[in-house]
Amino acid sequence: MQILFLTLNSSDSCAFYRSAGVIKDLRRKTDDEITLIQWDQVSMNWSFISQFDLVMFQRPFSRESLNLCGYIKQLGIKLWLDYDDNLFALNPENPTYSLYSNPEIQKNIQDMLKLADAVSVPTEYLKQAYMEFNKNITVIPNAFNDALFTRPKEMPERTNNIIWRGPEAHMFDIMSFSKEINQCTKDFPEWRFMFMGFSPWFLTNTTNKGHVPSLDVIIYFKTLIDMAPSCMHVPLHDNNFNRCKSNIAAIEGSYAGAACVVPAWWNMPGTISYTDLPSYYEAVRSVLSGDVDKEASNNTAWEYIMDCLTLSKVNEMRIDIINSLLNE
Repeated sequence: MQILFLTLNSSDSCAFYRSAGVIKDLRRKTDDEITLIQWDQVSMNWSFISQFDLVMFQRPFSRESLNLCGYIKQLGIKLWLDYDDNLFALNPENPTYSLYSNPEIQKNIQDMLKLADAVSVPTEYLKQAYMEFNKNITVIPNAFNDALFTRPKEMPERTNNIIWRGPEAHMFDIMSFSKEINQCTKDFPEWRFMFMGFSPWFLTNTTNKGHVPSLDVIIYFKTLIDMAPSCMHVPLHDNNFNRCKSNIAAIEGSYAGAACVVPAWWNMPGTISYTDLPSYYEAVRSVLSGDVDKEASNNTAWEYIMDCLTLSKVNEMRIDIINSLLNE
């Protein structure tokens, strides 16, 4: 069988976790031919599309995407959509809010969900948000890519690095927790608060903060290991959009050997959870002060990831979707 994976940007982090990054392992597990295309780089006409038995389209939203989905269905080809965010619940502070909140874009996404033979999402919250438009939704969690990475047997000695990672889209999240973050940088001057990706210029200017610009994903994973952080913290404002987000920051932090401070709704073993601003501060304080056994916390989280969240295991769910659609 011939399978086409369509993505809007084949090199971004969404593609790494949901499309381009999962294909190498999928090819090892199936006899089907899987082709990856960034959809603006090829002519989407019948002579090309008709070669495929199944199309997996990642994060479509535009009128052109809707037209293409309709065209795929007209050709009698199975359509599988994958979304990693709740595009019906973006907040005004999100840089892409004006794009996705457009009523036409909202209608496009709804109509494409209705057209799809299958839909996959990373979290149960997101499944519930999309269930109104398609009942055949599978939760395929984001996973540690064990086809590309292996954690070193001898991890570097832990440093006093505490890491936050994320793009500018998380500006409001950091702003919401800025008082608590500023207090932590004041209370623990011996710790270095590193921000990877977005640089939160609005935080108090202290000497124990640093910034690492956005990196290629492969270099990013190596940099995480080299930085040997003792803690990864994930301040997320509690709203519908963030509730639908996955726990990839904890996966990455655990890979790097860190104890991870995360929102309680992730419900992830081995992490230190918080429910509000005061408990976030207490969670970070407990890690940095030594009240938490950071090594034990990391070991528990990493064991859970190896048991449940490796790509080689999670991809079995994608194979189930493929088989169910192609064998109908």
